[in-house]
Amino acid sequence: MGRIEYWLLGAVGALIAFIAVEMVSPVGGARRTMDVAQQGRSADGIAPPISSHSRPAPDPIEKAVRTPNAGDVNSTVRRSSAPVLVRNIPDVRRRIAAGAQGTYMLDMLELQDSVLYRWPDSRDHGVRIWIQADPHIRDWWIGYVQSARDVLAEWETARLPIRFEYPTDSTGADIVIRWIDQFPPNELRIGKTRRLADHNAWVTHAEIVVALHNREGDTFPPGEVHEILRHEIGHALGLGHSKDRGTIMYPENTQLEITPLDRETLRLLYTLPPGSIK
Repeated sequence: MGRIEYWLLGAVGALIAFIAVEMVSPVGGARRTMDVAQQGRSADGIAPPISSHSRPAPDPIEKAVRTPNAGDVNSTVRRSSAPVLVRNIPDVRRRIAAGAQGTYMLDMLELQDSVLYRWPDSRDHGVRIWIQADPHIRDWWIGYVQSARDVLAEWETARLPIRFEYPTDSTGADIVIRWIDQFPPNELRIGKTRRLADHNAWVTHAEIVVALHNREGDTFPPGEVHEILRHEIGHALGLGHSKDRGTIMYPENTQLEITPLDRETLRLLYTLPPGSIK
């Protein structure tokens, strides 16, 4: 074997040894771990907080064809100039205990870290609701605007101390309902609600987003869109999730209609002051 052949054999052996060291190197292993750990983190490397009043999205491995609502509501509390609401917490607890039968108020409190959210009474001026029309999305139907109004009328039968108004544009609207083509593939949902509340837990704004297509691009039938509107508007009005599969506020879409249990829970909510009962 000539000198060149020996030189080539030595170079190949050195390369193999270098690769073997890199494969077991703790530095290389740490880099791979960091790559995985950074998934789900923000650009500054800090893991984004999960609201204590929202449920995490379902594991993508789960079958979510019939579970579009899990993790579909987020409540964000902001400071405001309003004075702190003075509440008699033992009295609120007694009122909840007395009225909880025939509702899922206790489920809701458990899932919302014992915090109640609701709109202030508005008999003098209504809660202004703007429903997006003509969003330029394929398969969108003008009838969806009326569907949203019909659902709001259904929730009004809970005898709430609020009324609804429908402005012609979104400027100054309290509740905004928008439509999108579809959610990202990793978000197994049809609808999503974001609530803003002040430090007293009075709801100050809510935005509802409803998709018209699933992640495969198939169109949701109008009946399913109507159903998801019932669920998401329930969130916008202050309801959390129920553990009862027979209610519209159960995280999975197993119920098509608003039930007496849903109405009674919302009615009880609006007899109570908002805020933590801990």
